[in-house]
Amino acid sequence: MSELFKNKEWDSDFFKRNIYTVELDTLGNKIESWPKNSLITVKIDANNYQSLAHINNHDFSFVEGELVFKKVLPVTENVTSLTDFESYLATEGSLVELKCVVTDLYVNSRFREPWFTSLERDRFYQKWIENAVLAKFDDCCLVLKVDDTISGFVTVRIRGSEATIGLIGVAAPFQGKGIGKQLLQLVQKYSMAKNATVIKVATQTSNISAANLYEKDGFSITDISYWFYKQV
Repeated sequence: MSELFKNKEWDSDFFKRNIYTVELDTLGNKIESWPKNSLITVKIDANNYQSLAHINNHDFSFVEGELVFKKVLPVTENVTSLTDFESYLATEGSLVELKCVVTDLYVNSRFREPWFTSLERDRFYQKWIENAVLAKFDDCCLVLKVDDTISGFVTVRIRGSEATIGLIGVAAPFQGKGIGKQLLQLVQKYSMAKNATVIKVATQTSNISAANLYEKDGFSITDISYWFYKQV
């Protein structure tokens, strides 16, 4: 295998296919040999004009844009105690319901047809939510409920002073009722209790409602990038 390509081991194992990325610096050159029966994925920063120009020479397809939002958390002496969040923490007993909530929730994900089936997409996000609840990737999953039914959830990972929202979603019956805003307020309070000073979240460029939600809450765009795929 050429050193130009790097196997994305977790992705390849999970989706049971060969998934690679390619070094951006090589896109300006002619690539003689591509890994057969593989999906090549590339993420390019919006300011990397050279790579964006070169990608068209290799028959890649544009998949989706990605926006990263960031917000500086306010400094306050009235930080909520971590014990106050215990009732919001999802447990293993919530997994069946959470996996039902995420089914068909992320239809605009980059894990889309024709490269991934809807079943593969849903299985990916179900695994993500499971890992968050079990603290295997994100630190935890916070949930809101209405009459003991999960109305929304948000996963978060905190490293040092920076919090990163992994997944945020509102169950279909509760959409359009302000649950997304409540989830943002909840995860920010939790992050402040964990001594985070900034919080970040990413979404697709096509997810206008999410982008508007973050902007209204005081987040600002700090990064824009684009995903491209090539099926070999």
